[in-house]
Amino acid sequence: MKLTEHSRTRFRLSASHWSVPAEYFDPLYNYLVHGFEPGSFWTAVLANDFARAIQHSHPGNSIQALKNTVGWMQDQWPTMSYGNFQVVRHWLELDAVERRLHLEEAHLIYTEQDEIMLALRGERTYEPFLD
Repeated sequence: MKLTEHSRTRFRLSASHWSVPAEYFDPLYNYLVHGFEPGSFWTAVLANDFARAIQHSHPGNSIQALKNTVGWMQDQWPTMSYGNFQVVRHWLELDAVERRLHLEEAHLIYTEQDEIMLALRGERTYEPFLD
């Protein structure tokens, strides 16, 4: 799915409100937006498999960073994008149109019509800071 800078900014801003670390953002963005496999650690986190997540965790991960990221997921993400391995597999199988619809409904991105209007009005974007 191709997003404008406006939607990418909106998505990143939602993560910045939860102080999601920058190194966590890209694999999760790519999972939600592009349907890319997020790797063994993030797949375990998304599937609520604590034991597997700990097994595959990087030593640099902190409890606070993970708490912030999971708070962002629970507060902002479509509920059908995380929860167990079957749900994660289903999200990965969705096509771009279906993923976009769910991301729009969760207000993580703008609708295509809103993106067009923002571009026509010349609305500026900025890169929100992630820790």
